[in-house]
Amino acid sequence: MKIRISIACVVGVSLLVATTGLDAQVGGLLKKKAAEILKPKPTETKPTPTETKPAAEPAPAPTTSGAATPTPAAAAPAPVTAAKSSDPLDESNLNLTNNINRFVREEQPVPEGEWSQVPFFSGPTTVALKLLDNNGRVAFVGKTGPIIKALVQSDTFAKAHADHIRSSYNAVDHGITGAKGLEELMKAKDFAGMEAFGKRQTMMNLVDQIEQQSAADIQRTLGYELEGWRKSAQTATGKNKAKYERYVKDGAALAALGISDEKKLRRGFAVLKSLDMEGPETEDALYAMHDKAKQETEQIAWNQHNLQAVLKQQLTAFVAIAGTVDFTAATAMKNKAERFVNPAYEKKGAIWKACFRAGQPATAAARQFAQAWLKELR
Repeated sequence: MKIRISIACVVGVSLLVATTGLDAQVGGLLKKKAAEILKPKPTETKPTPTETKPAAEPAPAPTTSGAATPTPAAAAPAPVTAAKSSDPLDESNLNLTNNINRFVREEQPVPEGEWSQVPFFSGPTTVALKLLDNNGRVAFVGKTGPIIKALVQSDTFAKAHADHIRSSYNAVDHGITGAKGLEELMKAKDFAGMEAFGKRQTMMNLVDQIEQQSAADIQRTLGYELEGWRKSAQTATGKNKAKYERYVKDGAALAALGISDEKKLRRGFAVLKSLDMEGPETEDALYAMHDKAKQETEQIAWNQHNLQAVLKQQLTAFVAIAGTVDFTAATAMKNKAERFVNPAYEKKGAIWKACFRAGQPATAAARQFAQAWLKELR
C-alpha cells in the first residue's frame, strides 16, 4: 500500500504528543513546565557564512499503536543559515521543510481515507511535546501554524513543488482551461469527449513510441508491413484498395530512404501507422494532435498535483478526520502497549490517533486553523 501523509498533520503538529514512555536520555526536560517551553526565548547568535552546515535528519518520533514507522522522503532540506535554538519546540528544531515536503508530495490519503504516518522529530522535541498541557498544546498550534503557512505559500516553496511535480508527474501549467481526463469525462457521461480524448491519447502514444525507435528498427518493421500491404492491395476493392495502394507507394518510398534521413523516415512511418489506425492522414495533422494531447495530459496532471489543489485536498481530509475523533474512547494496557478498547478505534489511522492523544482543545485549534486556511484557498 502506498504510504500517504498530510501537510495538515504538520499544521496540527501538536497532535503528535504521544502517550508512550519518555526518553530517559532527556529526562531533565521533565522538570520543565509547558509555559516555560513556549515562552519567548533570547535572540540567537547567528554564525558567520563559513559556519553554515547542512541540517541533520532527526530521529523518528515515537508512534502509537497502528501507525506505521515513518520512511524518510527524498526531499532535500533548505540550508541552515542560523544555529538551532536550545528550545526544542522552536521552529528551527521542527524539521519543517522536510516534514512538509513529505506531506505535500505524498499527497492525498484517498482511497485509504487516512494517513499511516506522522512527522519526524528529534527526541528532545518529542519529549517537550509530551510535556505540554492542553493550554500549551493550543498555544503551540497557534505558534507554529502561521509559520508553516508562510513557508508553504512562499515563492521558493511553490517553485520547488512545481519542479517536483514536473519531474514526477509530467505536470506543467499550459494555461489550458477545461482540460478533463478520462475519469472526469466518464463521470460526466461525455461519451463523445471520451472517444476524442482516447483517440488523441492513442496518437500521442503512437508518435512517442515511434520517436523512440531507431531507423534500423523502423526499416525492419516497415519491411514486414510492406509485404502485408502489397498482398492486401492485390485482393482489396474500392476504398480499401486505394488505401493499401497508398500504403505500398508511401511505404516503398520510405524503404528507399534506408537510414539516411531518420526524421523523415520516422515521421513518414508514423503517418502510415496513423492511417492504419484511422487517425490523422498528414504529418502536420498527426503531430499537431500529438502536441495537443501532450499539453492536455500535462495540464490535467498539473490540475491534480499543483500546490493549491493538494493543499485543498489535504486540509479538507484533515478537517474531516479530526471531526470524527472520539475523545472519550477508553484505552487499556495490552502486551505492554496502550490500546483502544474498541477494536474499530484500534484500526484508525495515524492522524485520528494523534488527534486523540493531543486532546480535544488542541485538535479543535488545529481544525479551526485548517478550516480558515481552506477558505482562503477557495
